[in-house]
Amino acid sequence: HTLAAFALCGAADASGRWTGGTMTVVQVGDVVDRGNASLAVLRTLWELRAQAAAAGGELVLLIGNHELMNMQGRTHYVDRSELAREGGAAVWKQRMHPLRGDIGAALLTQDAVAVRGGGPCRTLFVHAGVRAATASKYGNVDRLNEGVRAQLAAGGYDAELLDPTVGPLWWRGYARPATASMSDEQACDELSIALSTLDASAARMAVGHNIVPWISTRCAGRLTMLDVGMSSAYGGLPAAWRCDVTEQGQALTRALYYQEDDGASGVRREVAPPPELCDACARFVPDGGGGDQATATRQAHAWHDCRDYCKAPRMEL
Repeated sequence: HTLAAFALCGAADASGRWTGGTMTVVQVGDVVDRGNASLAVLRTLWELRAQAAAAGGELVLLIGNHELMNMQGRTHYVDRSELAREGGAAVWKQRMHPLRGDIGAALLTQDAVAVRGGGPCRTLFVHAGVRAATASKYGNVDRLNEGVRAQLAAGGYDAELLDPTVGPLWWRGYARPATASMSDEQACDELSIALSTLDASAARMAVGHNIVPWISTRCAGRLTMLDVGMSSAYGGLPAAWRCDVTEQGQALTRALYYQEDDGASGVRREVAPPPELCDACARFVPDGGGGDQATATRQAHAWHDCRDYCKAPRMEL
């Protein structure tokens, strides 16, 4: 599904050839631990990154919490058949070591946070979310990335930026305020502070990590949630998010899917702009329809996800 997602936004074809020209594409991490071919997908992305650079474009590959766990020697999410094919847990851990392993050293060069896009499309991308206190301590994206890289290289398991609760590769509070004992308003206020601290021009923070039934937003569009569980290993479907500046100088944001449930082809379907998650959940009905009018397969888990993310009074189910 990786190449199918790239094809949705015109960045690559089915053969793995970059077709995006000078386009900028950001992938927000968690490539590994997704089925029995995660290293093959990783190599494909590295090759696409090189092709993009040669064409004058850019493919930004961020790290997620699963890249982090692998570099920390944690293999419990690695597919058993891929682990065996690569020589077992000991070999895998050696290759994933951030200083001594070929794969880990390559992953260590990837950032945790990136700001890309211009004008109203300027977006701060991160796997999970940057807390306001973290933003205040590090001050800007470059220093934050340097901090993550240094703590990873030092082999820390409980270093502040690698913390499995509030670190930027783990923090779920903006997407799921209730899990952080926050109100929606508190989460949105903190999100705005973090954004203005790290990049005053950024219009939004875009995150993965939190699987949602549709690409959707919170905080009146200040948070965009990208992770729809698209890996074929979990029965997901390709999806992509795109932002373009219109002739009028406004942001045109679109969630991109395929019309059919075959997962890799068919007519492209757009939802512009992506809905506020809990508004879409309020329109959702269990037998299909509602939401953002996604296909039945994509809506299959929406009932559970909506209850998980949204307050009960907003659920008209």
